[in-house]
Amino acid sequence: MTEKVDFLIVGQGIAGTILAETIENNGYSYKIIDDGTLKNSSRVAGGLYNPITGRKMVKTWLCDILWDKLDDFYPNFDLKYSTNSFKPINIYFPFDSQEKQTDWISASADSKYESYISSFHPEGIYEQYIPNDFGGMEIQRSGYLDIPVFLDAFKEQIKLDNKLMIETFDFNQLQYEDELTYKNLKAKHIIFAEGNKVENNPYFPTLDFRPVKGELLLIKFKNARFNHIINKNGFILPIDDEGNCKLGATYERVEEMNSPTQKGKNQLLEKVEYIDDEFEILEHWSGIRPATFDRRPFIGTSKDYKNIHIFNGLGAKGVSLGPYFAELLIQNIINGKELPREVRLDRLSKQQRINLNTKG
Repeated sequence: MTEKVDFLIVGQGIAGTILAETIENNGYSYKIIDDGTLKNSSRVAGGLYNPITGRKMVKTWLCDILWDKLDDFYPNFDLKYSTNSFKPINIYFPFDSQEKQTDWISASADSKYESYISSFHPEGIYEQYIPNDFGGMEIQRSGYLDIPVFLDAFKEQIKLDNKLMIETFDFNQLQYEDELTYKNLKAKHIIFAEGNKVENNPYFPTLDFRPVKGELLLIKFKNARFNHIINKNGFILPIDDEGNCKLGATYERVEEMNSPTQKGKNQLLEKVEYIDDEFEILEHWSGIRPATFDRRPFIGTSKDYKNIHIFNGLGAKGVSLGPYFAELLIQNIINGKELPREVRLDRLSKQQRINLNTKG
């Protein structure tokens, strides 16, 4: 018997899960195909959402629009699925110089930071464990998504609802006529949200993906307890009251992509040298982020097949980018709403970039 759905989604990482929930919220049907066994970067990611980021501590791209959407999407998800995956928690930035302290106190007068800067701490906080010669800044409307909890709550429900096919997607089984046919399933549209497996996707061979390996540690402090995410050279993310924290993260394009490395471990340990406390290492994780050449996602429709789409390249900011851009993609597919130039598939192909570099 042939089953019919509006959307077939390939991949149930964070991108595919957000996409499926967005499709359902818009009143359309879907089915997800996911291998269910291969490691994906979603499950080992820190899951942070941070409105002020980077070494220069600038406001996140599209911050105001993204934050309004995520502040609505994740609490409603938790309510619907009776879970607790969305964890608002303030971030503390210890300043490493008088200049940085002065710059940010001055910048705080700018209205664009008004809803994100909670307070300044001239004398610093956690002075027993963190050097506080120049104080620090506390950021609000930040936190993290407990991604395994998020993914598992969704997976459990879609298995009960018969909306999940646990298998490796077989491109040879996809037939394109007036409708898409995959085995005994007919769909109006298919959206690929398969993360780093996109390298095997024959429908989007020209997109310039730049996969990046990330490593994290799970550590346990002996005495230190934090009720903020500590952001200095990396992040220390407290996940309970027992001193357990995620320590992250590395960003590296390397040949050895699949396993944690001693080099990555050493880099992570350097990020926590400033903390004056003992700790033990409990776990060491690695994952591959489906990043792109310009750190903007690839979202849109194949130039050759009007019903074949992609939602990928969210990189390390999938938690904040996902809800807004999933909605944009669905509105683009259903209602023809134009996608921003920054995320469109035709902004630059691999060959176009090669040509530009050659001319230069």
